[in-house]
This record gives sequence, C-alpha cells and structure tokens, in this order.
Amino acid sequence: MSRLMIRCPETGRAISTDIPVSREAFAAMPVFFSRTFCPHCRVTHEWFAKEAWVAEPVKPARGGRDGLQVA
Repeated sequence: MSRLMIRCPETGRAISTDIPVSREAFAAMPVFFSRTFCPHCRVTHEWFAKEAWVAEPVKPARGGRDGLQVA
C-alpha cells in the first residue's frame, strides 16, 4: 500500500506519515491539516495536505529490501 509522505523542514528529508492511501483517494480528499513526528530531527511537524505526496511501494531488486519510492 502506498504511504503519504512529507518533507522535514529542518533536514529536507522525506518522512512517512504512516498514513496508507492510494493516489486516487488522496486526490479526492478535502484540504486537511495534520501533525507527524519526525525521526530525523525528533520534532513534531505540522503540515497541510498540499505539502504531502503519495509514495508508491517499490518492488525490491533481486536480493534487495522492500521500501517506498521517495520523490
């Protein structure tokens, strides 16, 4: 399942919000506000839906690990 992602304003690194969502469902959502704890700078970031994106799961390369494709 795809995950909703945001970017840490302190480090610029991508953060998973742990919200499972499809691109279609996210595009149909109303504007919303949320908070997510950042493992990179250890602060809770506040964000709006317009700042988030959907990261699709990536199939592992042979012998690789599962993960999310991050923009």
